[in-house]
Amino acid sequence: AVSPLHQAMAQSHDATQSEPLRSSCPFLEEEARRRLPYDVSKAVYLEVQSNEEPLFSYMLRFVSKSVQNARSIRADMGKGRGLGADDDEIDDLLVMVKGKGKVGGASRKRKREVQMPSANIGLGWHSFDFTWDEKTAKITIVLQRIGNPTGDGPSFFTSLVLFAEGPDQTPLLKICQKAADNETKQKANRVSLWRFDTKYHFWSRISRRMARSLESIVLEESVKKPLMDDLEWFLKDETRTFYAKHGIPYHRCYLLHGEPGTGKTSFMNSVAGHIQRNLCFIQMDKHMTDDTFRNAMTQLPALSMVVLEDVDALFTNHREADQNNSSLSFSGFLNCLDGLGAPDDVVIFMTTNHPDKLDPAVMRPGRIDLKAEFKKPNKDVAAKYFLTFYPGADEAAAIFGTSVGGRIAERKVSMAQLQHFFLACHRQGFDATKASEYIGDFTFDEPRTSSIFSSYG
Repeated sequence: AVSPLHQAMAQSHDATQSEPLRSSCPFLEEEARRRLPYDVSKAVYLEVQSNEEPLFSYMLRFVSKSVQNARSIRADMGKGRGLGADDDEIDDLLVMVKGKGKVGGASRKRKREVQMPSANIGLGWHSFDFTWDEKTAKITIVLQRIGNPTGDGPSFFTSLVLFAEGPDQTPLLKICQKAADNETKQKANRVSLWRFDTKYHFWSRISRRMARSLESIVLEESVKKPLMDDLEWFLKDETRTFYAKHGIPYHRCYLLHGEPGTGKTSFMNSVAGHIQRNLCFIQMDKHMTDDTFRNAMTQLPALSMVVLEDVDALFTNHREADQNNSSLSFSGFLNCLDGLGAPDDVVIFMTTNHPDKLDPAVMRPGRIDLKAEFKKPNKDVAAKYFLTFYPGADEAAAIFGTSVGGRIAERKVSMAQLQHFFLACHRQGFDATKASEYIGDFTFDEPRTSSIFSSYG
């Protein structure tokens, strides 16, 4: 069946083939008069178009959760959101982590079942009651498609129109605020990963993971403590007030450098969970231009921690963009770090395996506030890492540190490889004593290049 709006658009197009389509109203007034429980001329309405991302996705999910017993629905399996483990599954994991799981102990196999999809509202008219500041308003919604399918895909132009009785815009704007807050706020023990779409210029949340504790990240105190002390200072309210008082843009940038597998990615993941910030990953590709990068940095979700990996590979020695990676100019990159395009209230982490290749202009104070070298572990660090897997086994940890010390001295063992070793011990049910002995016979693979999406790094 063809909707009345489609019919109206088609008739208008037939009547004026040589003229562009025009509309001063984002809905069919005749249909609205039939559907609304009040005079449409006395209503205030808000339109959100499908190309207005991420607001459209935020609003659609919020409205879908608010509408009760919708008659027109679409099944949402998470495609495009990629939320990964849901909150209930993460809660189950947290219970197991805090008490039950022992190495070599009995285990239960997790049943991997296809979860029942959530219901998004479908095309048509819906309503729900919205409450804010102890006030309640009846909100009516129409989700509609307009015109013929276009573009790659192809896809329809879709819009969501919300109505409220009376002249007060507040309830509709409050819904926008609430929808955005629901999507961007961080939850305890979780880390939300966000990716910027360089083609369509919007951020989307692609995953939510259980946060890794800072205690599980074993680094030399000379590396870890200065970084965390600086971060804790930056995030204080009085520090933000100080920045504002002196007209200093409120952002902080850290450069982590070192060989692959030394723990840079794991540390950033853990920090994001510790300071409860959204972990925002910017992938440099052929669509990345100065405008794209500026949009990415100015449209960040609230409470963001931005990750820019392998920044040494972005530009040549002549400050020209590596066309294989992006079309971003050197000046455009710098402008978004500390120029007019720099974001506010954001923590930035940049990583490189080759700090010597970075241009001095990038390294200056204000663009990079603190540098930290991530080295391969010494035997003391290896022993401390052992204790994160076998708490209290001090004697076995000392034996392990001594046993692995020779390989570390030859720079043949990274933190990523040690983690791989402990996973192998867990798989075989080794206790602390057996693990400290097994290290002598264990063969380490060559380290792999880290990635924000890797399981270790």
